[in-house]
Amino acid sequence: MTAARQGSGQVSGTSEQRERFQALLVRCRLAVEAGPPAAAITTRGRRRTGLSQERVASLLGVSVRSYGDFERGLTRAEPEFMDRVAEILKMSEHERHAMFLLSTGQEPPQPFTSTLASVPAYQLALDSSVLPGYLSNRCWDIELTNQPFRDIWPDEEVPTNVLRYILMNPGARDTVLLEWEHGWALPFLRQQRAALQAARWETGLVELQRELEEAANEDRALRRLMQRSLDDEYIHPNGDTRILRHPEWGPTRFTLLMTRPLDAASAHRFVWLVPPRPVDQMP
Repeated sequence: MTAARQGSGQVSGTSEQRERFQALLVRCRLAVEAGPPAAAITTRGRRRTGLSQERVASLLGVSVRSYGDFERGLTRAEPEFMDRVAEILKMSEHERHAMFLLSTGQEPPQPFTSTLASVPAYQLALDSSVLPGYLSNRCWDIELTNQPFRDIWPDEEVPTNVLRYILMNPGARDTVLLEWEHGWALPFLRQQRAALQAARWETGLVELQRELEEAANEDRALRRLMQRSLDDEYIHPNGDTRILRHPEWGPTRFTLLMTRPLDAASAHRFVWLVPPRPVDQMP
């Protein structure tokens, strides 16, 4: 890989950001337990544990000058190259995240892991609420729920993926998701398009899109809405309302509240369905 294939231009931001970028990479490089004979030698002649620039360049398959320019923030690299650097330097998720932010000003495009960091704490947060709520990941998979959320489906299986349930479950649009076309389908089709554009590397989103397109071949209503969804953008549902048929409260207009991503790796979010009145005042 040549410098040209890495990318062009300096690390984005100020000289201070470039200095922080270089300090991060040097710190991570020298923290790697390389051992002899790959131990780094500092400019003052002291041998210390870690990888030399020569060793990192060799592992990356680039010239020493090319890697040195990258480490100093003089060239900007493609995401794949930066992920390889993160792997070689044994960066933690937070270090990798910082490297991308300092270099490009953007979130890393590919997670190290999609594993929940603290399932008990997240579940406790859900169970402590009287509001229906769930925790989902970047691919719309519902990974944790609470009892008020499960109570919406007392006699059937609780949804495991938001997009599949809303867009590919014909029964849901007839019995649970009221005003399905404008309230549910169109907004979520636009959200899926925005999510896919922001994370084209995410295989789960790509697979969902493939499933949507296959389902649209058999579902005329979905096919028509997929075409209409291209006419406008829709990003975030916070504060929007949706009508859902609740087994106890009947047709209820819920307000959707969503947290920002809890982590950079998987973009887990809490989503709450807030009824128009306190739960103890609902019918």
